Amino acid sequence: MKDVEELFRQRISEAQVAQVLQLIGALPNKRDRPTAGDLPGRFDFWFDGGAGQIVTGYNQYDFADGTRAIVVTSPVLEITLQFPNGSRVGIQQEHS
Repeated sequence: MKDVEELFRQRISEAQVAQVLQLIGALPNKRDRPTAGDLPGRFDFWFDGGAGQIVTGYNQYDFADGTRAIVVTSPVLEITLQFPNGSRVGIQQEHS
């Protein structure tokens, strides 16, 4: 088992999670074609800081810093964030 100090060093901060969620929610300057400096690749759209793909059942967002977010398209919110260091954070709406 890893020691506690190492686990805390690898911890994803609330600020990191909030930043990704804010970008997903706003998609600043969303565009259908890439411009200079945008992420290269097969994407359906680009925005300041990243690009996205629309896939059956989910949307995938790739960010310039290497972070990836997958948002399941269903009546219940479900998001998985994968950070460049390999850490994952899951967000799931609970039924009431």
